[in-house]
Amino acid sequence: MALRQILFTQKTFFLSNFLPAILFVIAAFFIGFRNPDTFDAPALAGSSPIPAALFFLASGAIAGFSRKHPVLKENLPGLVLFFLFTLGYFLIASVLNKPEINTNNVFFAADNASWYQRMAAEDGWNTGTRGVHPLAHIIFRPLTAALSLLTGGDRFHANIILLSLAGGGCVLLMWKIVSILTENSGYAVLSASLLGLSASHLTFASVIETYIFSAFCLLFFIWLALRNGSAWLLAAAGVVTLGITITNIAQQLLTFLFLRRDIKQLTGIFSLVLAISIGLNLLSKVFYPVTEYFFLPQNLAGEQRFSQQIDIQRIGLAAENLFIYNMAAPQPYLSMRNEMPRFNFLPGSIQNYIWFGLPAFVSWAVVLALGLASVFFIRRDNLEHGRLAAAMLACLLFNFALHLGYGIEPFLYSADWTYALVLTITIGLQNAARRTWFMAAWLLLTMLIAINNLWLVYLIARQVSEFIS
Repeated sequence: MALRQILFTQKTFFLSNFLPAILFVIAAFFIGFRNPDTFDAPALAGSSPIPAALFFLASGAIAGFSRKHPVLKENLPGLVLFFLFTLGYFLIASVLNKPEINTNNVFFAADNASWYQRMAAEDGWNTGTRGVHPLAHIIFRPLTAALSLLTGGDRFHANIILLSLAGGGCVLLMWKIVSILTENSGYAVLSASLLGLSASHLTFASVIETYIFSAFCLLFFIWLALRNGSAWLLAAAGVVTLGITITNIAQQLLTFLFLRRDIKQLTGIFSLVLAISIGLNLLSKVFYPVTEYFFLPQNLAGEQRFSQQIDIQRIGLAAENLFIYNMAAPQPYLSMRNEMPRFNFLPGSIQNYIWFGLPAFVSWAVVLALGLASVFFIRRDNLEHGRLAAAMLACLLFNFALHLGYGIEPFLYSADWTYALVLTITIGLQNAARRTWFMAAWLLLTMLIAINNLWLVYLIARQVSEFIS
C-alpha cells in the first residue's frame, strides 16, 4: 500500500509538470474568444475540417497506441507538449495575422505581412527578399502549398499551420535534447515548456516570420549532433538554416566545433553545406527570379542600412533582450503610426513590468544568475555536457556581438538565441533538478513566466483586434 501511494504521488507530481502547457492552450482559447472579430480559427474549422480532424486523430492515435509501441511510449511526454503548443500557437496566430492587412512593423519590427507574401500568397513568388535569406522562397512556398491541400487551397491558414508546427517542433526538440542530457523527463517537460512559453517563442511562433523556423533548425542540429547523426543529415540541417538566414550557420559551426572538436569533419560538412546552398540558390533563381545570390558580396552590402550606433544605451538594450526580455517580457511601448499600433522594447522598458509580472522577472533573474554560475562546474561532472554548455555560451556571445550593431529592434531576433539561453541554464541546474523542492520551484517559475507572457500576448491581441476591427 505504501509503495502504491508513493507511485501515485510521483505520477501526480510528474503530470503536474504539464500544467503550464495546459494553461497556455486555455489562455489561447480565451484570447481568441475575447477577440471574436479577428479570431479566424473557427472559420478554418468550418470551411475545411481536415486539419482539425487530422490533428485530433493523430493526437488520439498516439495516446491510444503509446502503451503498445515502445517508441511512442518513450516519447509520449514530448509529443503531448508538441500537440498542446502547436494548438496554442495556431489559435493565437489566427488572431494576430491577417493576410489582407499590412501589419509590417507592428510586432517588434517584424515584416510579417511581407513574409506571408513570400511564403504563401499566390502572387508571392515575385515578392523579393534580401540576399541574407537566399533560399526562403524555395523552402517555404512548397511547404505551404503542400499544407494548403489540407485547407482547401487556403494558403493563409496553411501558412499559420506551418508556423505553429515549427513552434511545437521547437518544444519537442528541446524536450528530446534535455531528456538525452539529463534522463529526467519531468525536468525536460518543464524546460521545454519554459522555452515554448518564453516571450520570444510566444511571439514568433504566432506571428508570421522566419525566426521560429531558424530556431527549429538550430535545435534540430543540436539533437543530430548529440545523437551522432550522419554528416549528410547535419549538412541538410545546415543548408536549411543558411537558406533561411545565413548568419545562423555560424551558430551551427560553433556548436559542431565545441561538441566534436574535429576540424577535418567540420570543414567537410560545412564545405558541403556551402556547395549545396550555392546550387540551390542558383536553382531558386530559375523558379523565383527575385532570388538574390548570397555568394555575391554586393547583395549583402545593403544590410549596412540596419546598422546601429553602439553606445551604452544600445549595449544595455541588447543585454536586456539577450537575457531578460526574451524570457519574461515587460509591457512593451505602444505607439501609433499611420493609425496602426506598434509594439517595441525601447531603452527603459525594464521599468514597465506589471505588478504580477514582477515575480516572473525576479524569479527568472535569480535562476539566470544561478544557472550561468553553475554551468562552469558542469565540465567536472560530464565532459559532453560541458562542451554543449560552452557551445551555447559561444552562440549567445555571437548573437550579442552581432546585434550590438545590427538590427533596429533586438527582440526581433531573439528566437535565434533563446534556445541557447534555456539550454545553458537547464544544463547548469541539472544536478539540482534531482531534488523535489527544486522541481516544484521550476514548475512555479514556468507558471509565473507563462502568466506574465500570456498577459503580454493578450494586450497585443486586444490592441491589434481593435485596430483591425
